[in-house]
Amino acid sequence: MAAATARRKRYTTETTYGNLAYDYNRTAPFPGDRPADRQVIIPGAPVVEDEVVSATRVRTKQAVAPMAIVGYICAAVLLVFTLMAKIQLTEVTDQSAKLEVKLADLKIDQNRLLINYEKAFNATEIETYATTQLGMQRARDDQVYYLDNTVPDKAVIIEDADDNSLGARIKAALDSLAEYFA
Repeated sequence: MAAATARRKRYTTETTYGNLAYDYNRTAPFPGDRPADRQVIIPGAPVVEDEVVSATRVRTKQAVAPMAIVGYICAAVLLVFTLMAKIQLTEVTDQSAKLEVKLADLKIDQNRLLINYEKAFNATEIETYATTQLGMQRARDDQVYYLDNTVPDKAVIIEDADDNSLGARIKAALDSLAEYFA
């Protein structure tokens, strides 16, 4: 019977305001308390059944997109053009190196010939030879005539008879490609 009165004191119907943690003389129930005769039932884990999967295999259909093929063809064409450009660049570089060597040789020859020319033709020697040996005289001012041409010069540019049509340019490009593979 003492337990019943303790239980009654503990579970009263009085309303409690504020925090019960500081009210030590109050016997009102805490909101989380439940009666002792009530049991907590925890449900068990649900039963999971495995699904049966059929043993069929799905075959995936493999295909290449048409735009991918077009892209591969464009890439191959660009690679060929790049290769041709590299070949032309190598050829031009080789010709340039040969021409630079030839130019250096020609400059040496030019300097040598200029020295020989200056030795062979001395203007003072030629003038003395002409006046003493040949009897020539210097021209007087009244013997010198200057021509004045006020009409400007005209130049005529003759157009090449090259055919610049699309077919001719394509033929020229194919001929240049054929040169590298021949």
